[in-house]
Amino acid sequence: VGSEMCIRDRNKSVDYKIGDNWAINGWSVVPEVPNDTLMVTCFSPNESFKFKTDVDSIAFTIKAGTTKRFYVLVEEDQYAHTIIVGKAFEGHPISHTKEEKNAAWEIKYQGEPSAYIEDLQHKYPLNELISGLGSDQEKALAILNWTNKQWEHDGNQSPKKNDAISILDEVNEGGRFPCFAYAIVLRDQLMALGFKARTLYLKTADAATRKSPPGHVATEVYLKDIKKWVFVDGQFNVMPSLKGVPLNAVEFQAAISNHSGDFKLETFSKEKPISKRDYVDFVYDYLYYLDTTLDNRYDREERFLINGKKSLMLVPKGAEKLTHINFWDMEVDYCLYTHSIQDFYAKPE
Repeated sequence: VGSEMCIRDRNKSVDYKIGDNWAINGWSVVPEVPNDTLMVTCFSPNESFKFKTDVDSIAFTIKAGTTKRFYVLVEEDQYAHTIIVGKAFEGHPISHTKEEKNAAWEIKYQGEPSAYIEDLQHKYPLNELISGLGSDQEKALAILNWTNKQWEHDGNQSPKKNDAISILDEVNEGGRFPCFAYAIVLRDQLMALGFKARTLYLKTADAATRKSPPGHVATEVYLKDIKKWVFVDGQFNVMPSLKGVPLNAVEFQAAISNHSGDFKLETFSKEKPISKRDYVDFVYDYLYYLDTTLDNRYDREERFLINGKKSLMLVPKGAEKLTHINFWDMEVDYCLYTHSIQDFYAKPE
């Protein structure tokens, strides 16, 4: 093996750590591969890296554009040549217009007493949870944390009905549900406590043709004390912020694209939260097409529509309208389309 570093391994399954983030059993040692290569995305100028076998380890700093090589001895005279390559994070900035809000368009939110909200507050009350908290951000984080702790994520099951009471009733019977269920419960509980909130449907740039699921569902809440919309993800229990300011989905996409590691993931969880690296790997591609429902009110016999459409989709400047999703064999025929931030992030009335 010449002068290159050599470490030992017995079971061919290896843990590795980038920064503070461990990938347990994240790498298989395969001597049959001539130059077995692991690509490490560098969100910072220098990323610490550790490679740990069942009997040995190696650690070093990796930078974008640099390569580290070593051998793993798995049996006598059987070596795996292992290469760690640092690559720069490739952000994909997108932009929208800032033209005046379309006066004919409106997104409606609950503004009057609701029998449904009263039932939710009676059955699953959270008033004590937020009592004593000062800012709207703190209150939203507390509600977010409560929602996340109600069940373990299961992407293969769906609730029978799409409202918080029904979902939480099923959870009490053992139900475990995917991202959209967290988003709905979080929206309803935020609304029950006086916030304006909405479910947010995120889709990838290649949502029309992607072979894997092209969407994720989160929530946005309007924080009155700072007068802005903020992105919250119930499945992962995080609220992104930059320099102390909570971000909406568009701002979050820009923060990842332009600042990479500078943003924070705010949470009230006492458990170790998802790492920024893992969350970016998951969510970044989905932060492209965004749509939300035009009518976020309860106890309505008829839903508010504009030109027969029930949702508003924010489309990046220069992008095509998303009209069909092959993966779900679904026509996207329910949306108004806009490139304008003023339309999508208008102050709720």
